[in-house]
Amino acid sequence: MSRIVVANAHPQAGATTIAAGLAHRLAYAGRNVRLERLEGDARAEADATTFGMMEIADATAVPVAEAAVPADAPDTVTIIEAPEGASDAEAGALAQRLGARLVLVALEPVDAPAEATVILNHQRKPGPNAVAEDRLLAAPTVARLIEASRARVLARSEEGDEAILEHLVVGAISHDPADEHFRRFPRRAVISRVEKVDLALAAMLTESECLILTGGEEPSPYLLDRASSTRRTTLLLAPEGTVETLRDVEGVFGTTPFAHEAKVERIGALIKAALDDATLASIAG
Repeated sequence: MSRIVVANAHPQAGATTIAAGLAHRLAYAGRNVRLERLEGDARAEADATTFGMMEIADATAVPVAEAAVPADAPDTVTIIEAPEGASDAEAGALAQRLGARLVLVALEPVDAPAEATVILNHQRKPGPNAVAEDRLLAAPTVARLIEASRARVLARSEEGDEAILEHLVVGAISHDPADEHFRRFPRRAVISRVEKVDLALAAMLTESECLILTGGEEPSPYLLDRASSTRRTTLLLAPEGTVETLRDVEGVFGTTPFAHEAKVERIGALIKAALDDATLASIAG
């Protein structure tokens, strides 16, 4: 049995993402894993909920106080995420009190305590202890696009507001068929003028996760009927034009808190590429 404290060396460096990736890597290496999130910041509740939804690890699923971290179970690695904003020194002291190894998640090389393992996140050139930048991990949810665009929801898909979106695709303006254009981009939100009914139908025909109609005018009833009957695409109506809406939503990429089964699988694969067996063994004991 062993403990690992995961903390950010830089603000929003991705401690939750790396903690989930370590859990995935260890679980698939045959270890029993527990994930806990310490209380103390605004993100704690959402992160704890995310940990609780992961099938690969046990979790309390609510933020816990340091003194309430569950007792070690035999043959289990407990991964504990520190509160956002803890300094390197505070994270080191926390790890010492909990009898844990310290993993610092950084965006660039840092001077870390000798006993800490530093994992570089969001790296353009991945390598040992460096996790690659990844579009899926940066993908926002439909809910974030609704918030950013101030859009009105006209119809929700079966996956709903928690669907994740890797690509923003503006309605095709070339002579290529729109459906072929949209299929090039997985997990997409299509942005198109509300009067472009043919483009909107093509977006729904290709089962785009989200379709944002721009311009604010009421759409064709046929589009509403199609979206409501198939429930494959969340249909939104944004109050501004296409250029303005694109500006509003493109900044949400990389700002959505870590959550979603597909992201767990992806970070597990990236951690496997970044950490060799020897490094993993030194962290997990």
